[in-house]
Formats: sequence, C-alpha cells, structure tokens
Amino acid sequence: FVSVINPSTGKVDWKLQDDQYDYHQEIARSGYADMLHDTERNKKYYKALAEAIQIKRGLGEPVNVLDIGTGTGLLSMMAARLGADTVTACEAFEPMAKCAREIIQQNGFGNKIRLIPKRSTDITVGRDGDMPERANILVTEVFDTELIGEGAINTFTHAHRELLQKNSIVVPSAANMYVQVVSSDFIRRWRDIRPIKLPGGGVIDPPSEMTSCGGAPALHDLQLHELPQSLFQVLSSPLLIFRFDFSGTHPLKFDNQSSKTFEALHAGQTDGIFMWWDLEMDTKNKINLSCAPGWGHPRPEELQWRDHWMQAIYYPNQPLSVQKGDKVKVISSHDEYSLWFNVQPTNSVDSSDNMGPACSCGMHVSYSRSQIGMLNDPHRRDIYYSLLKEKVTPNSIVLTISDGSLLSLVAARLGAKQVFALETNNFTRKILQQFINHNDLGDKVTILSKEPEEVTDDDLQGYKIDLVVGEPYFQSAVLPWHHVHFWYAARQLSGFLSETAEVFPCLLTIKAMAVSFRDLWKIRSPVGMCEGFNIQLFDQLIESSSEISDSEVEPQPLWEYPCTACTDPVTVQSFDFSEASWVDNTSKLSNISITLDPSINEKCNGVVLWAEYQFTDQLKVSLGPREKVIVGEKVEWDFYSQQGINLLTNKGKDSIENLKTIDVSLTFKPTTGDFDFIFKTKTL
Repeated sequence: FVSVINPSTGKVDWKLQDDQYDYHQEIARSGYADMLHDTERNKKYYKALAEAIQIKRGLGEPVNVLDIGTGTGLLSMMAARLGADTVTACEAFEPMAKCAREIIQQNGFGNKIRLIPKRSTDITVGRDGDMPERANILVTEVFDTELIGEGAINTFTHAHRELLQKNSIVVPSAANMYVQVVSSDFIRRWRDIRPIKLPGGGVIDPPSEMTSCGGAPALHDLQLHELPQSLFQVLSSPLLIFRFDFSGTHPLKFDNQSSKTFEALHAGQTDGIFMWWDLEMDTKNKINLSCAPGWGHPRPEELQWRDHWMQAIYYPNQPLSVQKGDKVKVISSHDEYSLWFNVQPTNSVDSSDNMGPACSCGMHVSYSRSQIGMLNDPHRRDIYYSLLKEKVTPNSIVLTISDGSLLSLVAARLGAKQVFALETNNFTRKILQQFINHNDLGDKVTILSKEPEEVTDDDLQGYKIDLVVGEPYFQSAVLPWHHVHFWYAARQLSGFLSETAEVFPCLLTIKAMAVSFRDLWKIRSPVGMCEGFNIQLFDQLIESSSEISDSEVEPQPLWEYPCTACTDPVTVQSFDFSEASWVDNTSKLSNISITLDPSINEKCNGVVLWAEYQFTDQLKVSLGPREKVIVGEKVEWDFYSQQGINLLTNKGKDSIENLKTIDVSLTFKPTTGDFDFIFKTKTL
C-alpha cells in the first residue's frame, strides 16, 4: 500500500501497487522507444561510426570503441558489425543493462561486445580494470532538450581524461546551440499573470514584485514546430551562441557566457527566446543532425519528429521594446547542467554576476506554465467575466473554489458584498494573498485555508453562500476530468449554501474521438527491427513493465502532437452536478461505441478523451478542441491543457487494420472519485 493524492477528491488515499511499481514505471517511461524510432538519429550515428572506424583503419590503428550509455546496445552492435576490434559498452540503469546484454547475445555479438553495468565515471582502465586499455573511438548519446542537462559536459571531460587515447575520434564530434529572439503576445501569456481589465474600467493588477521578477529558471520545452507561426514575429535570425567541442581538442567549459548582437528585423518586444541545437556527427561536419523547428531547419526535407530532443523557450528577465533596425544583444549563459538567457540594449553594461535567474516573487514556481497561460487566456477570461457579470449583485456572497484562481478578485471588483476563496494549496494561497493586498481588496476577499470539511460558520462570518464558482482548476489533477474535485469540495460545503444558491460550472461532459496521430504513436509502438538489429527483447521488457505501471489513459498536450479526426466527437458520460444523486454510493457506468467512417483514409491509432465544463447554455470551457472538429482534418487543440489518450497498437503496427468500431466503457465511482476506462476494438 502506498499513500497517494487522489486527483479527483484531493484527499490522501492508500492504494495497492505492485512492489516494483516505481521500477517498472521507470522502465516503461524510459523514452528509449522514441529514440529507436528516430530514424535520422540512428542512420547518422551509424554513418558517422562507419567513417570513424574507416579513419582509424586507414591509420593502421586497432579499433577500440567505447559506447557510453548504451541503452539497448544499438550503437555498440553497429560498431561491432562495422568491424571494430573491441567494443566496450557501459550502462548504469540496471534493467537496461540486463536487457542490452540479452539483445547483444541474441544478435550474435556476445563475444564481441563487453558490457559494463556502471556509470562511465566509475570505469577503471588497466590490467585489473574494467577496460584493459583506453579506447580510440567514443560513441555516446547523453543529450537532452537542453543538450547538457544529462551531464554531457562532465561525461566527455572525464572520458577524455580517463578512458580515451589522445587523438581519439568522438561521435558526435561537436554540437552547436542556436537561439532566435521573438515577439509574441501569445508566448508572453506563459510567463506572467497579466492585468485583468474588466469592461467598464475595473482592473486587477499583478503585484509589482511579480512584474519585476526574473521568472522561473527552468526551460519551457515543447514541440516548437507545432506552434503556429502566425502567433509570433521573429526579431532575429537564428544566432549561434555556443559551440561544444566534444573531440577533446579544446576543453569543455563547465561555465560559460556569450554575447551576440543582432539588428531587430521588426519592431516588437523581446517576449521569448527560442533555443535548439545540432550535432556534428563526424569530424568534418558532413553528417549533421539538427533539432531545429521547420522554419529554422537548414535542411527542411530532413525534418524529423522526435520527443526525446525537443526545442525550448526561455524568457528574458524583463522584455525589451525594440524598433526595426535597433541593435540588441543576447546574453547566453550555461553551467554544467542548465542554460539561461537575457536580452539587453547594446549600450548596457553586462552584469558581472553570471548566476542564473531565480524567482523572487513565488508565483513562477507555484504556477505551471500551462496554468499561467490559462489565467491569461482571453477566451477563458471572457467566459468567467460574462458569468460573474450576470450573477453577481451588490448582495452576493460568493465562494470560489480552485487552486490559484483570481475569480474571487473579479467577483469583488464587480461589486459582490463579500467573497470567500477556498485555497487549500499552500503555495497558490500565498500568491492570491499578494494579489488581494496589492489590489486593496482585503475587506472584500477572505481566504479560507482550511479543508472544506473543516470550514465553520465563524470562518464564513455567519454568511450563507449564494454563488459558488470555480474555473475549475486544481494542481493535483492529472487528467481533464479530475477537476471534478471542485464538486467534492462544494458538496462538503453544502450546509453553508443558501436555499437559492447556484453552483458553476454545473455540468461535466467527458468526450471521446478516434484519431490518427501523425507521430505520437511511436512512443508506445514496438520497435522490432532497428537498422537491421533485432530489438524485440526490449519491446517485451517495455510491454511487461507498461502492463504493471501504465493506466489505460495517459495525459498529453495534444496541440504539440498533430492528429487527424477519424470520427466526430461523442459523449462518453455527463455529470449534472445540480442533481444531488451524482455523488451517492452508486457507481455510474456508461458504454459508447465509436464507429469509424470507412471513407477516411487515415489509419486510426488512438482515442482522445477530454472534458468540457458547462456554466450556462452559452458558456462552456472545453479542455479539448479549440475549433470545430471536421472528420478527416487536423484537430486544433487547447493550448493550455492536456487531454487523455489511449494509443491503439497491433503487434508492431502503428494502427489496427480494418478497424470498424472502438467501444469505450467508463465506470465512475463517486465514493472514491475513480474514473475507470476500458477500450475494446472491433474489426471488419
């Protein structure tokens, strides 16, 4: 039994899990399958290895290859097949080391590859060591979206000092990092909570300590290629800011800073800094692997989808307004594991302090990027304002229930007599209090820091609540329908509601739709054969661990992962929370069948589920498509929420052939807040 937060009720539950649950979850979510489906990566590593081995052969040297972080053993087997005299592979993740050993044996390289289940920094060289002599070729893939976040700098530095001969060849040989400065009102929504301007002149301003804060130090990694270009304006061309030489010719710097000056291509504000990198796979950079988005890719015809290396957005400490032609400099910094950036006028003096940004206001570390985006989303703001404008009167006693919501301040500004904000989240409660103080609403808005069942008449100052409202949003939610937490809290407070009290939203609808994912299917699809090597033992390892640790439905931000609608959306189940019976002891079961249109050429490989929260007949917040769904066309998803997905697989294929229907069964258990889904497919 393990203690977990129930995402629907917000309470601590005891849950029965496999003794090795964490172990299996780590395997199932390791990301190796995504890398093995990265055809460009595999082929370019293979080609660069072949060239390195050929160079050493041409020099009359024996070829001794070291593979750091071998994973499935793929790169080691490539080296062995290419004729290396010795191949040493190391892998510190014990289940993968065991799997790699079996894969290597199955592919006939058991006597050619020596596998060491250690970190490379623990390997010894010498007569009694792990390696009898130093290697003269290093091949490794120890990169993440930030390039250096997995410790690449120390890995290469240690390898050259302790494990490699002088004049060794390293694959890849080098990496180049690029940034591009952009202006975008849309991107700025992910950084700071912006003023809420109410029609009629009212405004809710963020505290000055938030507007002057440098923001969160963490990168904002995402599939930048899927961000519509209409939502940003580039202010600079891609700028080369760092070059990392892995060859050993020049020592890698553990801390570094660069300054690059550019002329603004357009007028605007420096709202974001896009970042990506490429790899020079060979010594002459004839084999180059780029992670650039489509508009910045040097070879668009080679654009490869991958989820293990994405792009990132960084946010300047303070946005800078520029005119076309202005000279601006980008200050780029890194330490051993992370990056940070800033933008300054060319006439400013660089700060001697090379420390990275740190949030001083608390908001940037209390709210996720997606929640900040939700709070700034004009569509959501219009819905909430329209509702409160209609329902709030000078006599209204309002209760808001959500994590980090500003609806309580909106209700107060609209003239409510008294507003109570139920905030059980310690972090977002502090931020809300800062907003209340800054906007001089302390006499109108009272924060309730207790759990719903602990609230008393004294806490509510003897008032009866006549309007309960939520976005709803809770940081404990994993899937879109978990914000049902709102109604559990409202129900526990029902004794404090007036006879005419209204609760909004009043309806939760769970929708489903069959889709064809362009690429996302790869994260769960078996690999089978990869560059001529049998990797099926890895597939079996992932599948067995996935059965133990994975749920039927997993969350994904689908605006980043294109898909085509194979059917119209259908309703799986609706919950009318104006009816008291919704949270009795009776489980609620629904079954629906999604019928595919045989005229759609797209191969269905997944089911998407999302939630819609209805406030009135005209006001609804959808955590799903942001535009009308048209069967056979790309679905445009909400930018600020995750949807639930169930990926369909069929023994290595990316879709199920001749699929006719998909049956979706949902059982909701009100007493526990559990939503249990079952998916069954039927073929022609």
